[in-house]
Amino acid sequence: MSKTEEIFPVMGTDIPVDAFFRIDLSAEATAGKVTDPLVTMGEFIQSKCSEEKYCPYGGFLEKRGFYTADQYTRGKQMVRDLHIGVDIWLSAGTPVYAPLDGKIHSFAYNDKPLDYGGTIILEHEWKGMHFYALYGHVSKNSVQGLKSGAFISKGRQIAELGSPEENGGWYPHLHLQIIKNMGRFSGDYPGVVAEKNINVIENCENAEFLVLPV
Repeated sequence: MSKTEEIFPVMGTDIPVDAFFRIDLSAEATAGKVTDPLVTMGEFIQSKCSEEKYCPYGGFLEKRGFYTADQYTRGKQMVRDLHIGVDIWLSAGTPVYAPLDGKIHSFAYNDKPLDYGGTIILEHEWKGMHFYALYGHVSKNSVQGLKSGAFISKGRQIAELGSPEENGGWYPHLHLQIIKNMGRFSGDYPGVVAEKNINVIENCENAEFLVLPV
């Protein structure tokens, strides 16, 4: 059985594969162009899109230069600027789907500026692997009425992308992150870390296979 048959694309099947393209949001690529997480971020992202290519994604292990809130800059020796998830940039309200059967591990509405906003963490088993998938920057409504431990079937809509007013103040996107061991975390997990945080980095995997399962 192919990966395509086993995994349901996290952004659904209405978006053609050809619409996806990798976007570079590294510090070098965005220097002097992205100065805030909403207006200039949106302008930069839209400048890379076209009528055919309108779904930018990427960012795993990307070192970025626009994390300036207090939670990212705890002294010069602990600047958190290494992104350890995959971002998919689409409009607020875009549906998000479960790529595999799983169950709800935890959820939360993380409402600090530049935090996740709506956050759902599912627990999955796939090909002998056990892992957790964090779906961040979803709408506040998406985390209402959920129950930890509830079964979620593959292909079920689990959320919708949140607007800046409810997703931490970001240009709308999904932050998708694979985590091997949740440890003490519930409804949250670092998505940006300092390069010296090797244990956290090695506890995460590239989630792109859930975006384009080909």
